[in-house]
Amino acid sequence: MPAYLYQIILMGGKDARLAALKTAVAARATDLGIDPRGIVYLDESAFADGYDRKKPAFGIYFGNQNRTVPEPLDRLEQDSIVIAPIVTAKTQVGVEIPDALQHINVVEVGMNGDNIPRLASLVFETFRLLRKDRGIFISYRRKGSQPLANRLYEELDKRGFDVFIDIRSVPPAVDFQAELWHRMSDVDTILLIDTPGFREGRWTKAELAQANLLGIQTLHLLWPGQVEDRNFAFSRYVKLLATDFSGPSPGRGATIKQAVVDSICDLAEELRAEAMALRHAHLVDNFCDAARDLAFEPTVQPERWISVLLQNGSSLAVVPAVGRPTSDRINTIFDAISEHKAADAPIWAIYDSRGLHENWVRHLRWLDGHLPIRTISVADVPDALRGLLT
Repeated sequence: MPAYLYQIILMGGKDARLAALKTAVAARATDLGIDPRGIVYLDESAFADGYDRKKPAFGIYFGNQNRTVPEPLDRLEQDSIVIAPIVTAKTQVGVEIPDALQHINVVEVGMNGDNIPRLASLVFETFRLLRKDRGIFISYRRKGSQPLANRLYEELDKRGFDVFIDIRSVPPAVDFQAELWHRMSDVDTILLIDTPGFREGRWTKAELAQANLLGIQTLHLLWPGQVEDRNFAFSRYVKLLATDFSGPSPGRGATIKQAVVDSICDLAEELRAEAMALRHAHLVDNFCDAARDLAFEPTVQPERWISVLLQNGSSLAVVPAVGRPTSDRINTIFDAISEHKAADAPIWAIYDSRGLHENWVRHLRWLDGHLPIRTISVADVPDALRGLLT
């Protein structure tokens, strides 16, 4: 049997974009704590002998002028494998994609490699190593940076992010701070626009303290003239230059250039993996420490869930759930883990409850009584484990 864990099936006209994708996938795997050698690339000639239907797979068809129908297509469709058709531009679907794949939404990746980070994320989302929800929070000071915040909001929204930005995202008559913490608990990245006076703002210190508490990565845009601040522990800094804007001076009617916006959005996509890895590690470490304190022997499986042998000889399957558990995410966890665990193994989904509305936590407790999977706050893990000892 092959020694790899994940498969990327390559079809169509492979070109320079493939090398860029492999580089991005390797980097993203490293960020997630996954050995890149566990990901194999199978082209059409190696598919018949190398493909393993029991392992996660993702198909990529690189559009080309020949529009050749790939030989593995029938087998991949039979196995319900996700296939992403890649085009140089959405107007080229009829030119680059065969009729048999034109019913699938395409991913636009130019020959210069733009949007490669999004394609790499799609790979890991399909492998269930990155969640498909792509939350991002924009923190800014309205005076001076409102136009840039609006521009980034629109661009990120166009790229499929669920963007949280102050009054656009909070309904009227809602406790703003409670809603802010609740929404922040579910984002992967904070995009912080650091303009003069921003750090003295009413919400700034509270927002950044909460982000550091939750291990959320911050893409920290430094306005021209602003300097880095060591207090922002999880920040990746991007120094904006006056030349990144066109028109008058920044903050006085200047507009940021599209190439800079594209670069910021690509970085936000890349930071998702780092954020997921940190938050996943927090859940795993806390659970395993609590289990060992009670003489259990937790084992982290290659698919990144935790198995625990119980005293009665059965086993417990524990899945870290980064962000806010929802019924569809719980269902995804159940489907993903059912094929790996023992038939009689109970399933726990552990999550970080910090910042969540109490109403949401009560809803999760209600779901526990109706679903074949139990959600447990990582803070409550020790008590839940003690319950298995009685």
